[in-house]
Amino acid sequence: MNQEQASQELVENLFIFFKAMRKSVECDTTEGEMTMPQAIVIRTLVKYGGSSVTELSQKVGLSHSTVSGIVDRLEKKELVKRVQDPDDRRFTKVTVTEKVSDYLQNKMPHRMFMGVVEAFKKGTTQEQKKVLDGFTILRELMDRGE
Repeated sequence: MNQEQASQELVENLFIFFKAMRKSVECDTTEGEMTMPQAIVIRTLVKYGGSSVTELSQKVGLSHSTVSGIVDRLEKKELVKRVQDPDDRRFTKVTVTEKVSDYLQNKMPHRMFMGVVEAFKKGTTQEQKKVLDGFTILRELMDRGE
């Protein structure tokens, strides 16, 4: 196998890993009975920080009334909160709650790798050692590049 073929195989395998990791995290959305528009609003708030409902509706491409309803439902689930702008009390910003921040910092990273870890556990001791040796070598190669 030449270097180009080996690189292509690496990319294909990484794609499979990323797909498995994304699937683990997406399960959280369905298990929590969160709709896709609700998940989009949460992701947007995480990415851009607190936003007014008007700003949020522009960022997600949905009408003001739709986003307002989504925020209401997320607020009932204690995933977002409305906070008055301290500089101008006429405006409120929507922000994620500690519950979401905690999930993103502490639980999501573990959930992300759950599928890969479960597959790893199915391997024999020899197979697991080969996988770990491969990752160790890859990390060493990456460290050389820094």
